[in-house]
Amino acid sequence: MSVDTVIFLPGFMCDARLFAPQVRCLTARGYDCRVADLTDASTIERMASRVLQQAPSRFALVGLSMGGIVAFEIMRQAPERVSHLALLNTTARRDAAGSARKDQMKRVVGGDLSLVIREELKPQYLAPQNRTPELLDLLDRMGCHLGEDRFVQQCMALTIRRDAFDVLEQIACPTLVLAGQEDRVCPVDRHIEIASRISNAELKVLPQCGHISTLECPERVNGALMDLLTDKRTCGGTPGVHHLRSVK
Repeated sequence: MSVDTVIFLPGFMCDARLFAPQVRCLTARGYDCRVADLTDASTIERMASRVLQQAPSRFALVGLSMGGIVAFEIMRQAPERVSHLALLNTTARRDAAGSARKDQMKRVVGGDLSLVIREELKPQYLAPQNRTPELLDLLDRMGCHLGEDRFVQQCMALTIRRDAFDVLEQIACPTLVLAGQEDRVCPVDRHIEIASRISNAELKVLPQCGHISTLECPERVNGALMDLLTDKRTCGGTPGVHHLRSVK
C-alpha cells in the first residue's frame, strides 16, 4: 500500500518545528508532509474533526504526545482514511494531571508562561543527556510563540479528554508505537498497553530518549517512520495478533 501524504500532529505547546527533521527527511523522499494546526479548537474531538476536514481522502498519520491523543480520536471518527499510523510518546489513558494543570493555568494566566515552560515542562520533557541549550531554547520558543491563550486551551482539552482504549482494538492499519526509554511524561509501560491492543502494531523503544523523540533522536525516528511508511501490509489484521519489537 503506497501513501503520498503524511500528516503530523504536534504535542502540547509545540508547533511544526517539533517535526522539522522528519519533514525534511520524508519530503526528500517524495512525501507530501503537512503539519496540522491544532490551535483553533478547544477539545480533542474538535481538533480531530478540523484535521479531517482539511486532510485528503487517504493519508498517513503521525502524532506525538497530545498529537497522539488527537490521532486516537481521528481513528475513532474516520479510521478508513488512515493508511499508516505512528503513535509517538503518547498515552491512551485519561488525564491524570488535573490539579497540576490547574496550577499551571493559574500561573500562565498571571503572566508566567515562560517560567512554567522552563521550570515545570522542560525538565520533564528531555532525557538528561539531551538537555542541550539548543533543544531547551527551542521548546521555550515554541511554547512562548503559541502563547497564554493556547496554553489554557490545550490544557482544558487534555483535562476533559476521554481515554482511547475503546479505539485501540479497532485500529487495523500498520501502526508504529514509539517510546523513549527515559520518557517521564508517557513512560514505556503506557506504550506497551497501547501496542498490545492494536493488531499490526510494532513497539519500538529508543534508549537515551525522553518525551520529545523527534528532536532528541531524529535519525532513529526518521528510520522508524520510513519502515512504517514502506510497510506493505494491508489493513485488517487479526485482533490479538501483535507484532511487537522493542529496539534497545
